[in-house]
Amino acid sequence: MLKMIYFYGPIKRSDIAEQLGLTMPTITTNVNSLIGAGLVQEEQNPCPDSNRGRKARPVDIIPDAQHYVGIEMRGSRRVICVQNFRGQILYTAKDDTPYRDYEKNMELSCAMLHEALEHCRLTLEDVAGIGFCTPGLVNGQEGILDTWPSYGWLNKNIRADLAALTGYTGPISVENNACVRAYGARLEQRKMLNEVPNFAYFFVSYGIACPFFLNTANVVGSVVGAGEVGHMIMEPNGLPCSCGNRGCLEAYASNTAVIAQCSQALAEGGAPILRSLCPEGADPTLEQILSAQASGDEVVCRILDGAVYRIGIAIANIINFSCPRIMFVDGALFGAVKNQETLREIVNRNLCNVIHTDTEFIFVRSHDFSGAAGAASLAIYNSLDNYTE
Repeated sequence: MLKMIYFYGPIKRSDIAEQLGLTMPTITTNVNSLIGAGLVQEEQNPCPDSNRGRKARPVDIIPDAQHYVGIEMRGSRRVICVQNFRGQILYTAKDDTPYRDYEKNMELSCAMLHEALEHCRLTLEDVAGIGFCTPGLVNGQEGILDTWPSYGWLNKNIRADLAALTGYTGPISVENNACVRAYGARLEQRKMLNEVPNFAYFFVSYGIACPFFLNTANVVGSVVGAGEVGHMIMEPNGLPCSCGNRGCLEAYASNTAVIAQCSQALAEGGAPILRSLCPEGADPTLEQILSAQASGDEVVCRILDGAVYRIGIAIANIINFSCPRIMFVDGALFGAVKNQETLREIVNRNLCNVIHTDTEFIFVRSHDFSGAAGAASLAIYNSLDNYTE
């Protein structure tokens, strides 16, 4: 019932009863309990009840009833976000100092947590849940990072380590950093997605993933599978990948791969426009690469066209296999309209038109805090699933 109010509120009690197949006395008792717990409130503006000809007061979540923290840890960056119960961001911070050591990253992440709470004038007891995300293969049920090949992190018990370092005794949700972005989209765009049976979230960063979100319950479902499409084989016996295989999508089209290819081009004396944008001897940034593309650097354009081509093939395969109603595409590479248009063209060219059901594309504006915000959204999501009076 709390989940129904969260996703569909403001909502009338009669509509909750109809959606959940419960009697009005049951709804009244439980809604009053949620109001008594300080999580739900009646809206001031009543709406007419057409069945009874009287005014009915809809109920909705109290935004500041609870607070949640989200943390994204990537080795090269640690980001933190504090949100209220409605997912509104109250505080963000990041640290871009690179460390390959897991323990050092955890130590710094926990220090940022305490700083965030102090800034928001909150204590650990005020936090209803913490969400934590990282790249790699994550066992969310156990709160363990099974493996992140790029950094060599294996079998890291993030939930236990975070609790021990902070002293936090509340619920800690741990998940892959692409999966939490899908949860973030589900909460942030709940009105649009309430009637959507499924969607996919294609995330391009230093790795590539595409979690699939399936709505199977009365209100909302969850992410299905790990979504590690970055290790889809695009070129058998092709370029080596950090996972140990060869020819993976990540080896050709991730941010890491694009930067490596552009660096190689510079070393060989090519990409003159990109060279003019980079400090002598430094590897190019993705922002510089996109600027060079916009300025017409032929070598850079060829590299990015190759990356977008392979991503387009991968997305076409995903759509042919699972027919998502909406495909979110998140990645700095697709901040360029040219790359969006090229991607659409390649996907459409490789779809099986017999089964295709007009997947809608939504290009997400990528920002530094989307992972941490998604982790906080996951914590909110799990609190709705696990709520007990």
